[in-house]
Amino acid sequence: MRPLVISGLAVLLLAGCQPPVPDSRAAGVGFEDYSSYQRRRVAEAEAARVAAASAPVQTVQGPVQNPAVPFPAPAGAYAGAAAPAGTGAPTAAELAQAGIGPATIAAPIAPQQPSGALPAGVPPANAAVAETPGYYPPAATAASPDHSGISDENDFTAVSSRESIESDKARIAQNRAAYQQVQPTELPERSPEAAKAVDLVQYALKAPNRLGEAVYPRSRIALSSSEKACARYPSPEAAQQAFLSSGGPKRDPKNLDPDGDGFACYWDPTPFQQAKN
Repeated sequence: MRPLVISGLAVLLLAGCQPPVPDSRAAGVGFEDYSSYQRRRVAEAEAARVAAASAPVQTVQGPVQNPAVPFPAPAGAYAGAAAPAGTGAPTAAELAQAGIGPATIAAPIAPQQPSGALPAGVPPANAAVAETPGYYPPAATAASPDHSGISDENDFTAVSSRESIESDKARIAQNRAAYQQVQPTELPERSPEAAKAVDLVQYALKAPNRLGEAVYPRSRIALSSSEKACARYPSPEAAQQAFLSSGGPKRDPKNLDPDGDGFACYWDPTPFQQAKN
């Protein structure tokens, strides 16, 4: 029983030593009473209503189209402007204290430019160029009588200033003396190699068969393959020329026409034969 009494006394002593808890309903640090706050808000709202009712009505003039007439700026429209004296209107400081800021005026609309006008900063084509360091305008080229541009031979004033009847006759005579008519010459003779060459077009047109039709007999025994024999020539036309020059189409000693159709190494006479028909 005694320990319980001692414990209770210790608890009471500790509770008495603690600082009192402040009342949350009272005003704290940096705050005021709520009722005072309500009264201040009501007073500010009433002052703002009275100031708005007593302020004079200002009419803002719209933008003018004539750029020479400046845009009027109403008095007291900008921050810090004082109200006219004797009107009874509240000052800017009173309006700011009541929570009403200064009126703002929108920027005037820029006047429209007439049709064909250049944008700002672009000089007209006929404007004089100001002297700028480092800028050298192109020098005008003087007209020359022998200039390669447009001729002025049809301009009587220009021609008469530099020509006369005598000089014109002398120039015509000089041009006639320098005129030389080209005479036709004989055709060049064909070289011996070209004379021996067989006309492949005539051979294709006179051939009795088509490509792949065997007409001439060929031996089955060949000393070399036809692929290797054809590889010695740069083109099928050159192989056909060599084939005809060595006894073709009846004979084929170089093994250029193993199928016996008279056309060597993939040379195709079909385009010439179709043109004939």
